[in-house]
Amino acid sequence: MAAEIQVQRLSKKYPNGTEALKGVSLEVGKGWFFTLLGPNGAGKSTLVKIMATLIGKDSGDLLIAGVNPEINPAQIHKVIGVASQDNEIDLSEKVENLLVFQCRLFGMTKAEAGRRANDLIDMFRLSDEKDKKAGMLSGGNRRRLHCALALVHRPRILFLDEPTVGMDPVARANFWEVISTMNTEEGVTVFLTTQYLDEADKHATNMALIAEGEIHYSGTIADFKKMVNPDGALSLDESYLQYVKTLTTWQS
Repeated sequence: MAAEIQVQRLSKKYPNGTEALKGVSLEVGKGWFFTLLGPNGAGKSTLVKIMATLIGKDSGDLLIAGVNPEINPAQIHKVIGVASQDNEIDLSEKVENLLVFQCRLFGMTKAEAGRRANDLIDMFRLSDEKDKKAGMLSGGNRRRLHCALALVHRPRILFLDEPTVGMDPVARANFWEVISTMNTEEGVTVFLTTQYLDEADKHATNMALIAEGEIHYSGTIADFKKMVNPDGALSLDESYLQYVKTLTTWQS
């Protein structure tokens, strides 16, 4: 299966000189539902921001859908959608207007933009919120709007960085119904970071585990569980907790 995301020996330092990423390498195949797990501060969001062209790398090689982001970032932006932790939304604008405007930025006509915006409003169950200003939304609804904005152009690769923080259980279930359908029926490649390991266990098939800027495991979730406990059936949550406790750098 062709790799949609190829990361080779990627390194990045914070402004204070601390290493955020230390030669990270991983591959994500086309159509995979992939999750990157790790403790807070492990480098997950930094890696996502580099892949999404939000920040630059210090060294290493990166290809997204076969394209080098440093050579052709505009092409990357056409094929990826990004829902980051930052929630950067114009809080003074109405929900429907934000979606229409985002659609127009991707070259849709006014009519096309209106239809796509309404589709996403229905998809994410924001009908009761569409005439509200974004600043009036609850935290969970704001997250749903942020994810909807990432999908206006039907990306083939979707980066989700802690997407369901602040969502109530019903909103979370609806959100994952939408994302899972995109993955299974439309072949969208999903790259997820989350601290809700039950979400990763239910929806993802492949994973990598990062701690202090280094990859400690990369493969299927099923193989990770077997590696941690060959004789028992542990959940991903249990397997993850058991494994990270063995990492001396994590313990220190």
